[in-house]
Amino acid sequence: MSANLFRGYCLHSLSRRLFILIASIAWLLILTPIADAQTAGNQQVFVSATFFKVKPGKNEAYVDMVKNTAHKVLEYRFKQKAILGWYFYEVLMTGDEEKKYDYVAVTVSTNFADLVEYPTPTRDLYMKAVSGAPKDGFDKFVAQINDLRTLVKREVYIHRAGINENTPVSKYVQIDYMKTVPGKVQDYIKTERDVYYPIHQERIKLHALTDWGLYEKLLPVSINADSDFVTANFFDDLKSLIDPKYEEAFNNIPHNVDFAKMTEMVEQLRKMVRSDIWKLVDYVDQNNTK
Repeated sequence: MSANLFRGYCLHSLSRRLFILIASIAWLLILTPIADAQTAGNQQVFVSATFFKVKPGKNEAYVDMVKNTAHKVLEYRFKQKAILGWYFYEVLMTGDEEKKYDYVAVTVSTNFADLVEYPTPTRDLYMKAVSGAPKDGFDKFVAQINDLRTLVKREVYIHRAGINENTPVSKYVQIDYMKTVPGKVQDYIKTERDVYYPIHQERIKLHALTDWGLYEKLLPVSINADSDFVTANFFDDLKSLIDPKYEEAFNNIPHNVDFAKMTEMVEQLRKMVRSDIWKLVDYVDQNNTK
């Protein structure tokens, strides 16, 4: 699955300068690179994010159907070791002027092909997962859920840094969308791993975050895409948006650098496009499924 006072649209100038200085300071530290996703067998981890817009007046019915029926299908897939986890979020705020989506379903897996080829449950999977389902149960489920919401978009990401798989599920996540400068992708990944992540680790110790992750978008491919990376900043208390504890984390890291030069270096790698705030509604993973 960076964070600073909802940076996409409500970050005041002082916090912005502090964030840049922190990243700049850490740039010169000699740090051990952070490995990619650490799972059983050190397999690479992929994430599918599906965005939905709920039809007017259908919010409660949609959430009930997801929690009571879709949950069973995803729980079955988890028990069959087809996925590592599934997380269903309500979108509280987005950085867009128009809120284009209301909910996001996130599926985590080591099987890239499966995430791409089977974005929704198949009839066979539904019948196995939903005990006692009638023969026409799948068709009714599809018709009912399509009457409640519309699909906005689907994206598939590869995990690049961060995330402690033993961290309990967090109540909130801030998604920051990043656009890298052409030719600077590898430099940007290194910056997130070697510069930002150690600062976030300090913030986790200070209880401002519970976890953090960096993801690179693989699909869909578009030369006009406004972002090609996201960072996920997990926390349990919305006060973390007001007091992100960057300054305390900064003070825990030795520094002696030319601020202006380092600031320029960081800004030449990427720009922050916007931020979302999501709230967890339902999930399936090792924390609640055996």
